[in-house]
Amino acid sequence: MIDACPDSAVLFFDVDGTLTSFDPDNMTDKDFSAVHPSQAVVEAFHRLRDAGHQAFICTGRPLWLIADGLRALNPAGVVAMAGATLEVEGRVVHEDCFDEDVIEELARRMAAAGIEAFFETNVATFALEPAGVEQPSLIGTSVVHSAEEMRVDGRLRVGKVCIVASYLARVANDDGFIDREFELCNTGGQNRELSPKGIDKGVGVARALEYLGRTGNARTFGFGDSGNDLGMLAAVETAVAMGNAMPEVKALADYVTDDVAHDAPSQRCSISASSNESRVLTFAQTATLCFYMLNRFINPNTEVFIPFAEKIKNRSSRLDKRR
Repeated sequence: MIDACPDSAVLFFDVDGTLTSFDPDNMTDKDFSAVHPSQAVVEAFHRLRDAGHQAFICTGRPLWLIADGLRALNPAGVVAMAGATLEVEGRVVHEDCFDEDVIEELARRMAAAGIEAFFETNVATFALEPAGVEQPSLIGTSVVHSAEEMRVDGRLRVGKVCIVASYLARVANDDGFIDREFELCNTGGQNRELSPKGIDKGVGVARALEYLGRTGNARTFGFGDSGNDLGMLAAVETAVAMGNAMPEVKALADYVTDDVAHDAPSQRCSISASSNESRVLTFAQTATLCFYMLNRFINPNTEVFIPFAEKIKNRSSRLDKRR
């Protein structure tokens, strides 16, 4: 188990759209393994760690897509596959997968409809393509035409499925299969994620905190932008949305930062109230922002934008939104 000082904070950072730029409407031919966080992010992670805090990556990506650039941040752990997997100190301590018969049925429906979808495991992502198609639209994925071809060491270890919304409608039918077997998440644009029933990033956060031996969510922070971050933001004490976040993510957040693309951090920032009672921060880089937020706890004399007591005043109403 990771040792932590009693007053340490635990932070959970989404990757795509939070630590790195991401356009959900432009994913074709993108190499998602080639991710390099900015120097501001690298430095902030190092400073957080040096101050005794624990920063987790909390992503929809499977473990095989946690690129070297992300590993170089030396996070305390990784919540992967939108909460289905927890890795700490290089060891998978929890992994949820779909039942094999569920994946076999979903793949059968998709093959019959002649549509593309991506079936993710922690060792590979399989592009289920229509018959005759041998080139996937995402770099690094392996083309298959049936569930049997997705087996690794004889087992189907699928933890998440990514599909275009219009394609999903073609396999849903009216028999309740999708609603019964999957958690459906809108991650922006036409992109949809299917996770095992009852699994989201909030579950992954809870498992990480349990692993650390922590009870409750005091001194926990979450940073995200997409629909699959809602569970994470609901699970932490302080939720921060990116300026580029989906409207429902901003509505849930305690704070809203600048757009992820604006990577020009400074040591001072201003604050104003937004219409949904969240706070709008004029501050560029999420990770660097987080370091200064934490300084407010560590050293009350630090010149940081706002005492957290002011933020907490209206917290009960925002908590109601999360339930």
